[in-house]
Order: sequence, then C-alpha cells, then structure tokens
Amino acid sequence: MSTEKPLVQLSPRGQVTLPAGLRRSLGLRAGDAFRVQIDDGRVVLEPVEVVPIELYDDERISEFERAAAMSDEELKRARAAWSR
Repeated sequence: MSTEKPLVQLSPRGQVTLPAGLRRSLGLRAGDAFRVQIDDGRVVLEPVEVVPIELYDDERISEFERAAAMSDEELKRARAAWSR
C-alpha cells in the first residue's frame, strides 16, 4: 500500500469518499461494512463481515414444523433404526 496520505473531505451529509486507489489496495467494494472507532482523536474504520440472519415469526416456525413432521410409517422406520 502506498505511503501517500490522500486528502478527503466530509460532505454536508457527513459522508467521506475513500479514493479509488485506496479502495482497490484494500480490496474494498461498495456495500462493505465498517466498525467506526475513535482512537486518540483519530477516526478508525475497521472492515467487518456482516452475516445476515432471519428472524422467524410463529407462522414461519409452524411451516418448519409441518415440513419436518414424520408419518407414522417414517416414525416406525426411524425408531427401528435408532434401536439397532
């Protein structure tokens, strides 16, 4: 990475644009997420990986339960396999 320290400016909306060369050298892309910290008066951006999660409501949980339900014959075969 270059030792050059590019100058950036804070926009009226509080945004900062990272120069393209800096983004390329760090492998950053649009939509990447960062943790922001203040360290001895400096703003530090730390790239983080965000893992999406899905929250299930009662209806969606019921769908899972119905899909996982076993017929009497399936239960019989499963119990026979478990008792071996």
